[in-house]
Amino acid sequence: MTLCDVKPGEIACIALVEDALDPVVRRRLGALGFREGEQVTCLRRAPMGSPILFRVCGAEVCLRKEQARSVRIGEWSPAPVASVS
Repeated sequence: MTLCDVKPGEIACIALVEDALDPVVRRRLGALGFREGEQVTCLRRAPMGSPILFRVCGAEVCLRKEQARSVRIGEWSPAPVASVS
């Protein structure tokens, strides 16, 4: 799955940013917070499906569909909460 598949309100974890992506775009995405292991929330999509608004590292960032397809994701699950006895 890629970021393009995430629906508004869903949370995902970035698994991989494609190596085939233009190196300049890849560095820019990394600077914006789109790095392996980061949690990403899809906030909304434009009426025609592009751009897509995401929240990553506390910032809201719009990506074009083509860019979102270059970011592979995995399921996000919250860390277990340790119980205090």
